[in-house]
Amino acid sequence: MPETLGIGLFVLGAVLILIALVGGKFKIFVAEVSPSVTNPFIRVLAFALGVTFIFLALNPAMISVALAKSTDAPSPVSPEPSPPIAQPTQMIVIPTETSLPPTFVYDTPAPARPNPAEFVAAYWQNVSAGRYEAAWAQLSPGFRQTRHNDNYSDYVSGYQQMSFCRIEISNINTILVDTFSAVVQAHLTYYTGAQCTASEYDFEMWLIYDGATTLWLFDKNFIR
Repeated sequence: MPETLGIGLFVLGAVLILIALVGGKFKIFVAEVSPSVTNPFIRVLAFALGVTFIFLALNPAMISVALAKSTDAPSPVSPEPSPPIAQPTQMIVIPTETSLPPTFVYDTPAPARPNPAEFVAAYWQNVSAGRYEAAWAQLSPGFRQTRHNDNYSDYVSGYQQMSFCRIEISNINTILVDTFSAVVQAHLTYYTGAQCTASEYDFEMWLIYDGATTLWLFDKNFIR
């Protein structure tokens, strides 16, 4: 097929060139051109077409390419697979039984209670030195009310009437102590009057513990 087409193009090209050159009135093979062509534009166009057809006839590869392009039907374009669309993933959390760390409860240690014997010694030292306000603060509300009708002046005047020179305490012994009370025994020597005459006493003193102030308080006093 391409060879036959090439021969036909070559013949047609030659005829067109002859028309352009001689203007007609010639016979080639079985084709006869009898009219005379005098229009110069037609003769130039015939020459150009003739050269083109001869060029194609001499290059059969170009004819094959042209035929392939014109005859080959475009193959259906298969759609390219679209990339998969990432679907949102849903995480399913399966509840698991978790054990909480153990909770340690630390007992706050209770403040250490003062030594009952030291408290008794400090009380009588305050009285001996005339520090009555400090000694009054060491008495329990019950002792103040029972012995002095909760009257500080009555408490002070009672010691002042004894004309103390000083008070000495010795042989202090804690007989009993528990969470809220204590019992302390001690030997006291009162030095009173102008001559500071000594008087000997053995006291048994009962104390109560005040949780608010974390201090012992003087609650009762007995002469043994």
